[in-house]
Amino acid sequence: MPWIIRDARADDAPAIIALVHRLNLDEGNPPGPMTADDFRCLGFGAQQRFRTLLAEAEGRALGYALFYPSYDTDSAAKGCYLQDLYVLPEMRGRGIGRALMAAVARACRADGGRYLFWNALERNRAGRAFYRRIGAREEPVVTMSLQPDALQRLADPA
Repeated sequence: MPWIIRDARADDAPAIIALVHRLNLDEGNPPGPMTADDFRCLGFGAQQRFRTLLAEAEGRALGYALFYPSYDTDSAAKGCYLQDLYVLPEMRGRGIGRALMAAVARACRADGGRYLFWNALERNRAGRAFYRRIGAREEPVVTMSLQPDALQRLADPA
């Protein structure tokens, strides 16, 4: 089945959200709160927060990459942060993930970016092996986060 990589459109929202939820489930998490309206508003609104590339064949969504601009003070350079890369399990091994990553790299470079950064779960051995095959190196970094309750407590120190 021939597939293509293209920029997602607002009307792709239901298909993209279905893939987002599949990614969460595949990682052992609940589907998550992101909705098609969130995708349309934040991905295409007046203050666009991210860009999405879609892999599809014959109108069927096979995978996606969601990324946004970033800046690195260590190299004084613009770049991109890849939030999500997902390909349906039954479609893996066909070059779709590599094509999505290459398209993100081209978009990053077109925006003047000099690096692409992302996180991978330690337990995602297949994904990490794929990333190494395309030239990525693993950094000795621990990802930290403030989730909603902790973020609220820090933002409102009463």
